[in-house]
Amino acid sequence: MGQDIKTYLERIVSGLNCSNKEKQNITEELSGHLTLLVREYEEKGFTSDQAVALALKDFGDVETIRSGLEDTVQPNNKILTSISWVLFGLYSAIGLWFLLFERILYRLVNWGSFNRYFWYPEGTSSFFSAEVWKLNTNIIPFQNTYNYLMGSQHFNLDIILYNTIGNILIFVPLGIFLSFTFSRFRTFPKVMMIGFTITVSIELLQFFLQLGQFDIDDILLNTIGALLGYFVYMSISKVWSILLRAKKKEAIN
Repeated sequence: MGQDIKTYLERIVSGLNCSNKEKQNITEELSGHLTLLVREYEEKGFTSDQAVALALKDFGDVETIRSGLEDTVQPNNKILTSISWVLFGLYSAIGLWFLLFERILYRLVNWGSFNRYFWYPEGTSSFFSAEVWKLNTNIIPFQNTYNYLMGSQHFNLDIILYNTIGNILIFVPLGIFLSFTFSRFRTFPKVMMIGFTITVSIELLQFFLQLGQFDIDDILLNTIGALLGYFVYMSISKVWSILLRAKKKEAIN
């Protein structure tokens, strides 16, 4: 690639609001079109320098091409980013309300009465009692999930769904928002780590504030939900990339 062409392409992609990988792909695509155009002029008898100059002139103004590519690379980027932040904030607020704040409010209003979230064996009132911890914790993976599914005749359907499928679905948006809003978290290990960390933190807060039981199943199902959200985002992103590549080809041609 000639220096003039390289400089021309760098000026185009430098102002695009996209990842380095996307810039590299766009550069390679534009370079291919320019190379073909240069060859056409060379076949007509022009020197290499003349062919390059004519090809760049025919290809178009840098600002015009960049503007057209920007619209196809990430249309309405600022609007989408703002919407994603608003939705992420609403999701976080709603999630924290149901998992923590609603329970805190309930306990304050019903202080001294029966705690439906945290159980004490008869004759035991100390939080640090081994019996209390044993009754309010489950550290055996999928034990409670198995009990819900196999002993469905002992539980209402809404309780079974809430503690199995519900625990997955409630964290699906987290995986989607992490991947869409924070590009640095757009990997499987990072989404898994963040999803796991958040749900462990919530489980520990619920337990030590006596707002819920510590259940390893909740942690595993919540983390699976976050990863499912990640895969949903990646699938949509791949389809969107295919559509954008088609639009970019139209903009270039």
